[in-house]
Amino acid sequence: MRILPPSPLLLASVLLVTTGCELVDQRTTARWFGGHPTTPSQTDLADARLPALPLVTVRFDQPDVDYAPTLASAAEDALQRKPGVVFDVVTPVPTALPRPEQDAFVRRGADDARAVAAVLATAGVPPDQLRLGLRSDGGQPVREVLVYVR
Repeated sequence: MRILPPSPLLLASVLLVTTGCELVDQRTTARWFGGHPTTPSQTDLADARLPALPLVTVRFDQPDVDYAPTLASAAEDALQRKPGVVFDVVTPVPTALPRPEQDAFVRRGADDARAVAAVLATAGVPPDQLRLGLRSDGGQPVREVLVYVR
């Protein structure tokens, strides 16, 4: 019979059991390396919970397109299915553009998002179920607003 030496994994688990263990997370690593744990921003939290596909995409690259009836109908359907649904009205901001162009995109995008939110409010979406935000996009998206439901 051949006896093999204990594996490093077995030794580590025995060491943890005998010395106690600690959950390793941002707080632990921050304490080990002298930093502070980072708290995700509202944008990070919103992005983490957004569904893969939006309910509606409203494009503003063509003038005089009446998106209100389609958006209102989609919102009413979503509210009928789930009365407490939250609508995230998100404008993608292209990070590949120079900073002044990004800033202009943000200003236009904020106006576009407010216009979309106004249509949603008219369709019966309560103000506490509307969230407006921006999301960085590594490409060069067209001028649009994405409406997600959660």
